[in-house]
Amino acid sequence: MKRMQRTAALLFAVLLLAHPVRAADAAFRDVPESHWAYESVQKAAQYGLVGGTGDGYFGTGQNVTRAQYAKMLCSLMGWQLITPRMGSFADNQDQSKWYYAPVETAYAHGALLKLGEMCSPEEPLRREELAAMTMRALDYAPLSGVVQDDCPFTDVTTNRGYIALAYQMGVLGGVGDGLFAPGATATREQAAAVLVRVYDRLHDTQRTALHRDETVPEDAVWAESGSNSAASIPMYPRAPLESVYDAAVKAGAGGTVALHTAPVLVTLRGGMVTQPREITDAELQRYLSGAAAKTYRSERYESSYLVSGSTVIWYESEADIAEKVQLCRMLGVGSVYLAQ
Repeated sequence: MKRMQRTAALLFAVLLLAHPVRAADAAFRDVPESHWAYESVQKAAQYGLVGGTGDGYFGTGQNVTRAQYAKMLCSLMGWQLITPRMGSFADNQDQSKWYYAPVETAYAHGALLKLGEMCSPEEPLRREELAAMTMRALDYAPLSGVVQDDCPFTDVTTNRGYIALAYQMGVLGGVGDGLFAPGATATREQAAAVLVRVYDRLHDTQRTALHRDETVPEDAVWAESGSNSAASIPMYPRAPLESVYDAAVKAGAGGTVALHTAPVLVTLRGGMVTQPREITDAELQRYLSGAAAKTYRSERYESSYLVSGSTVIWYESEADIAEKVQLCRMLGVGSVYLAQ
């Protein structure tokens, strides 16, 4: 389901890029051109991610609430608002409230977590929540659990993985002296700046060049394929997001990452497993079109595999590749090579 959500978000981003929102009402009386967030607020309004507070004001300096940011994320990700018969939180049961549907939608997509009965939709959003909700909306919750050591801030004890991702992606920085101020409340203009940074990275398809069937440069950083053993059956999965992340961070801004995408076939015979061998895309397509073939997706390795009788094939579907290229784009990688 989450994979489908991410794919839908990518398609929505492309549609928005093709049909940008007009900036007719993007000027706000309380955001002069000299304000540090002027460009971000202008863009956020132009993209349709935020609105004003009325009478031509944006609400500069005001705290952004959980509900407000939930609504902003719904716009960013292109989620269709849902209105279930009953709310998921004790304090989100009134369907007449403007935030009922955004809160329920953000919860359904994992951006909001249910840590208790209450959601406190009108409470100010803390900076660590700003990072966490944004990264969860992008479906990077599993990845956050393995990158906690990359958090560079000395005052962060919770949500370290989310903050590390937001920092590595250039989405949210610190406040100076190695501090992040995780408990400080986030303002509306700070939220707008985060949204615009994510939006621009998602939409800028030219930011990261994708190369297929080309010679991989010597300076490329390879994303290592994972390996595991399930009972007595060796598994040969592709590179998980964790490996792609490690390679992208090592490559640095503008660097080059390489993914090994050749399909790998394993045959089971009498309880024994043959040595894996790479097959061509044409062979893979023949298996995919076979009546006996069943396809699956490994959430652990963010890759696909096919089972047909005694044959198991690990491969990268177009959706798998899009997911990994998007992560590289979010981390500022300049080129991704798909190596057969």
